[in-house]
Amino acid sequence: MSLELEKHLVARANETRTPITANFELTPVCNMECDMCFIRLPYSEVKALGGLCSLESWLDIARQLQQMGTLFILLSGGEPMLYPHFNELYMELRRMGFIITINTNGTLITEDTCKMFARMQPRRVNVTLYGASRETYADMCHHADGFDRCMLALRLLKQYHIDTKINVSVTRRNVADYEAIMSYADELGMPAVVNAYMFPALRHLCAGCRDVDAERITPEQAAHYQEAYMRYRKGNDYPQYLRSMLYTVDEVAPDPEGQGVNCRAAHSSMWINWRQQMTPCVLMEQPMVPLDSISVADAWKSIVARADQLPKFDKCAGCKLRKLCQVCYAAAEHEQKVRGNLNYLCEMAYHQLDLIRSTFKEESK
Repeated sequence: MSLELEKHLVARANETRTPITANFELTPVCNMECDMCFIRLPYSEVKALGGLCSLESWLDIARQLQQMGTLFILLSGGEPMLYPHFNELYMELRRMGFIITINTNGTLITEDTCKMFARMQPRRVNVTLYGASRETYADMCHHADGFDRCMLALRLLKQYHIDTKINVSVTRRNVADYEAIMSYADELGMPAVVNAYMFPALRHLCAGCRDVDAERITPEQAAHYQEAYMRYRKGNDYPQYLRSMLYTVDEVAPDPEGQGVNCRAAHSSMWINWRQQMTPCVLMEQPMVPLDSISVADAWKSIVARADQLPKFDKCAGCKLRKLCQVCYAAAEHEQKVRGNLNYLCEMAYHQLDLIRSTFKEESK
């Protein structure tokens, strides 16, 4: 499917509130122990809460989604390949015609996995590369061999011609590895997507499992790395990006509305967690509808209606930096809940604007 066609389908789905994308969080269990994770649970706790859902349960949800117009499914976790029936689920979803993307840390990908993907291609495999050395993986993920296994997986995916993207989350523990991580992406010929903003998200089941202030970089650093990524991503179009951002900030009237749920969440995309509870996205625990006694279609209608009723964050009303800011409803909600304000997001946006102005000035000489 071409990118232009996909954009058209997503835009239409947003208008009609069709869940063209569903995200399946198969398990919160992971073989890494990353300090910044807000999902991970040990299997003992998962078992005490009723265990993982069956293969047939996920396939039943998929069949209902098929009737609702869903085309794209993301398989995520935890580490989704720790789900006991991952291969069977993947193959059956592909046979049903779904376009599948996988989020993974890569450490469980083997040659057999790549052969399966080669037989029935996923749309893409998103592999998170947490660092550029065993030392960083030991410090950040508490498994030094995770680096070797992830790099092996990336090379296998390349060898088998599987469309692969490298995800990069910049934290205090891997910030020094940024350039080396991007060099690995270039060496492998794989696109890299960088996120320098860390949501202060905390699920109630994982409360206290991370200290966001100890893990995320400062707003000024986040702005620097986000802008470095934009320069990397835009390439020769970077000057045009600078002009566009400055025009938006200086000339375009700011949005008078507060920040609501105006992304794809509850418009054309849903999240279904490992307990088979539907939410708008991975970062929002409410509104939530359990699927044990209601159809997926009725649950979706409830999610849409309840998301539309959520109060907007008034602090964002009239802000000229909304185009630059990393804010979304979930980000604002978590910043307010955990930090008591949206200051981190605001500071990051202002630092990013300063960088854009100074870079534009230099490039205009």
